[in-house]
Amino acid sequence: MRRFELIDGEKDVPPCAVIECDQATSTFTATVEDWAGAQDVPVQFGFFVAKGQREIPPEWVWSWVEERIAPPSRQNIGSVMRANGLGEYDPLELLLAGEGRSLQDGFYLREVTEGFRGAARLGREIRLARGVARLTQTELSCKSGVPQETISRIERGRANPTMSTLEKLARAMGAKINLTIG
Repeated sequence: MRRFELIDGEKDVPPCAVIECDQATSTFTATVEDWAGAQDVPVQFGFFVAKGQREIPPEWVWSWVEERIAPPSRQNIGSVMRANGLGEYDPLELLLAGEGRSLQDGFYLREVTEGFRGAARLGREIRLARGVARLTQTELSCKSGVPQETISRIERGRANPTMSTLEKLARAMGAKINLTIG
């Protein structure tokens, strides 16, 4: 099972969903984050989110995936596969070759690896709290004394901040830090 964050590259918001792929069955599932509304997710998912449904039916996730990859029936599929270093047709690998990007919208995928999960979750929480506080990264930087570049890296899950840094950010956003282990 491989996990991916679904990110809207056109908005400064946390990932709107987690997409999982069972490679044995080539089945894709998606779970939309609690904060995301119908306008924050791909069009195929919006109807379900508007009804309060957070688990997107696999056939609709597949519909989203399909529009981002070359179909096996495509005339030049052999060239597409060779260009992506594939010996056989693999929808997941084709999807990842283009980071799940499409010309139809600004969404893309970022794989969540074991070592990245905690940092990614922390980054999402910081981004969400910053959004609630209605602060830009620059404004949060000024209020907290934490460099904007550091805030950006934390929010993208690319940093391992100290408790001191987290406390500065929380104070500047008027938020609390809750630590859960287990």
